[in-house]
Amino acid sequence: MSIKYLYDRKKIAVTYGEQKISYADVIKYVNYYIEFLDITKGDRSALMMENRPESIFSFFSIWAKKGIAISLDAGYTVDQLTYVLGDSTPKYLFVSNKTKKVAEEANSKLNNIIKIINVDELVLPTDYKIKKEEFENDSNDDVAVIVYTSGTTGNPKGVMITYENIKTNMEGVRAADLVNETDVILAMLPYHHIMPLCFTLILPMYMGVPIVLLTEISSANLLKTLQENRVTVILGVPRVWEMLDKAVMIKINESSLARFMFKMASKIKFMPIRKMLFSKVHKQFGGNIRLMVSGGAKIDKDILEDFRTMGFRAIQGYGMTETAPIIAFNIPGRERSDSVGEVIPNVEVKIAEDGEILVKGKNVMKGYYNNEQATKEAFDKDGWFHTGDLGRLEGKYLIIIGRKKEMIVLPNGKNIDPNDIEAEIIKNTDLIKEIAVTEYKEQLLAIIYPDFEQLAARKIVNIKDAIKWEVIDKYNVTAPNYKKIHDIKIVKKELPKTRIGKIRRFMLKDLIENKDENIDENEKKKIVEVPVGIKDKFDVINKYIDERYHKAIDLDSHIELDLGFDSLDIVEFMNFLNSTFGINLVEQDFVENKTISAIIKLVEEKAGKLVEKVDKNENLKKIIESDSDVKLPKDAKYGKVLKFVLSPMFRFYFKYKYSGKNNLEAGAGIIVGNHQSYLDAFMLNNAFTYKEMSDNYFIATALHFKSKTMKYLSSHGNIILVDANRNLKNTLQAASKVLKMGKKLIIFPEGARTRDGQLQEFKKTFAILAKDLNVPIYPFVLKGAYEAFPYDKKFPKRNNISVQFLEKIMPNDKTVEELVEETKNNIAKNYY
Repeated sequence: MSIKYLYDRKKIAVTYGEQKISYADVIKYVNYYIEFLDITKGDRSALMMENRPESIFSFFSIWAKKGIAISLDAGYTVDQLTYVLGDSTPKYLFVSNKTKKVAEEANSKLNNIIKIINVDELVLPTDYKIKKEEFENDSNDDVAVIVYTSGTTGNPKGVMITYENIKTNMEGVRAADLVNETDVILAMLPYHHIMPLCFTLILPMYMGVPIVLLTEISSANLLKTLQENRVTVILGVPRVWEMLDKAVMIKINESSLARFMFKMASKIKFMPIRKMLFSKVHKQFGGNIRLMVSGGAKIDKDILEDFRTMGFRAIQGYGMTETAPIIAFNIPGRERSDSVGEVIPNVEVKIAEDGEILVKGKNVMKGYYNNEQATKEAFDKDGWFHTGDLGRLEGKYLIIIGRKKEMIVLPNGKNIDPNDIEAEIIKNTDLIKEIAVTEYKEQLLAIIYPDFEQLAARKIVNIKDAIKWEVIDKYNVTAPNYKKIHDIKIVKKELPKTRIGKIRRFMLKDLIENKDENIDENEKKKIVEVPVGIKDKFDVINKYIDERYHKAIDLDSHIELDLGFDSLDIVEFMNFLNSTFGINLVEQDFVENKTISAIIKLVEEKAGKLVEKVDKNENLKKIIESDSDVKLPKDAKYGKVLKFVLSPMFRFYFKYKYSGKNNLEAGAGIIVGNHQSYLDAFMLNNAFTYKEMSDNYFIATALHFKSKTMKYLSSHGNIILVDANRNLKNTLQAASKVLKMGKKLIIFPEGARTRDGQLQEFKKTFAILAKDLNVPIYPFVLKGAYEAFPYDKKFPKRNNISVQFLEKIMPNDKTVEELVEETKNNIAKNYY
């Protein structure tokens, strides 16, 4: 039985901005476009353009001539398009002004075998008479479209989809009454992908559901389009829903009333009440949304739950290009957030022994075009199509575990789906735009593309530290050991993805190792010449970075992401610039100026001029020496009060002990040790007399002393506060002043409490101070405090705790790096 896919329904078929195009208009244009196609049944013709009415006319004109339509990615590069056209060899290619140049270059590489038709040059005659009023196919066994996979693991493959495959999907949607003629569907995803092609083009035209085409992809345009048109159904990929959910939830969390309403709505299951409570959100989405559908990739169930709590029917489905695309979807009213839904009619699903999802049915493709080997590999001897996804069936509900090829198998045998970790991390922060978790050197590593605007707004100088402690560490605290992130890599541009947002994971290793295969060869060869006007400043900076860090720079070099500067490096660099160019930069100047070109521009704005060059080793010395105006905390009285109050608890509850105090000599020195818990500072204070406490100064992170009360306590607890984004220079000066006064400085060089009981990286500040001021380092070892009071606990438990002071380390002729290493090694020997 054939499918009548296009006839006049006497209503609007497509809305595109201000344009309203009726079914009669679509039919007229399809008739006109046919005149440019000299093809017969089974011939292939392609279209490559942005979503617009002409893409619809092009597509149906190919079908009208009984041809096979190939909808191609409008974002293809010349090389990508050359490959796909060479593989599919279409007779014609419909393009727009935007895609014409790429198409012509690709065609030229193929000896111009394809006839290119630019839809922007086709003008429908005003008196045009149609020859045919309705269109249907000949046989459902015929190939209808060839859709090229997105190529997440290499070159794309052409999937041959029959009319029968498409019909099976449409019947599944109709049987569940998912969409009907009273709906209006939004088409925002590109038509080269099977999901939007079938469900925001073929299905609506077949069922008489008006389509609203999004003119441009942006959240502002999306909301405007929803408000101006009576859209009832939105189909999106997880990235769209993540973006919208984050925007809405940020606003809800800003208001205590909205948070209360959200909590209340989550306990009320009656959707009309939920909708009423969040009527403002519904109005923002146009006020008519009946159904939100997520597909194309796995979505975090919490996102669906958020939308449902606000009174939206949010469901997800599951499928593949090879299944045209649906395998299963949730039916409104009996949906499950943790499941992709129920298997559609005329389709069978079974789970293989290794957990892979296998499919058989009328929705499964005919095979891969021009690729018999790949087709054979996709099916087993019993005719089951192997999806490559892992899952399980719970009754009639299908649950996806992850993509077989994407699963990370750790050396300990644990299987991890990186998508789960990525979703968990990104939903709890506004500092990250994109994240990809991968295995690198047998550990989990997160590649992060930050939200640079948000970082600038928060005045964050040190990007890596901010993301490491504010984002990754918060995730690691509650994550199981095998799912913890061990390292991060910050990147300056978006991660490699398909057009619908799937990460091209096979490209991640090159990204980690700074091999970007996406860069055009001409781009790689292009060297940005330094303009004559700034060459003197560039050369001075280049010499400093080369001598100090042995790294080459160019104008686009990012001081953190390319050169690896930490907060201390930035302070040194700032002081070098101030001394060399006679200017007065402060740490906050480096919030928005992080590339060499931006820094040179900043130097010029400060009207600096070249002055006598300063030796690279003098930078921190100059900072440390100029400490006369720095104010120190007033006294240690609150530290003494707390020692008096807490001493009984340390003696009887923890059975606290200290040893090796005789290693501490009179006079200046830096006391350095491991950081285990909130108990650490109190443990140290209990080893000192009240008089000694007056001469001991702690360095602590400002993050923990934000309120006025806490700042007051720090001022009367001999605590010097460090803020890596604001006053690291002042902190260094305060620390040096303490040491010059013959007093002692207590530093936890890890910067934060241990999350797993292991020693972390030691920051080098203490070693720089010791070396420049020639004062001894006194290492100490804390034991038992991590077990007594781990990071994720709110109250300590009984456990033996102790402090052991080790023999001093003198700077002598040692380098800063040698001092850091020796101190850490001495602590490690006595700790483990």
